[in-house]
Amino acid sequence: MFKELLTSIGIGDAKVDTLVKKTTFHPEEQIAGIVKLENLAEQDIDRIELILIERKENTDETSDFHTIDLPISKVILQHDGTEEAPFILDTHDEIEDYNHEFYIKTHVFVDNAVDYYDEDQIYFESVQSS
Repeated sequence: MFKELLTSIGIGDAKVDTLVKKTTFHPEEQIAGIVKLENLAEQDIDRIELILIERKENTDETSDFHTIDLPISKVILQHDGTEEAPFILDTHDEIEDYNHEFYIKTHVFVDNAVDYYDEDQIYFESVQSS
């Protein structure tokens, strides 16, 4: 079903995997996938947040940061006790330049515990001008 494993976050015995069918997308294509949840009986997960970010060079010479992360699309998944939660991230409306780097950031919000983060790079096909 889903060939590319992007994010795998272990929380105690629990595991949260973000799965997409591929890692390279056409600029007008939505990114569809699932977040797979395993062994969460002991964990109280409030929500799972996925954000598609565009990472670009920071041209502000007064800044200490070399790159800027621009949020493109965000989805919040509520944990309802099921083992899989589908998601769709829209991509094309807010992207400045398809030659920048792109990442899916996963943030797992755990009640009364440390939250967990991970990010994985995805790619967009080159757009040729005519």
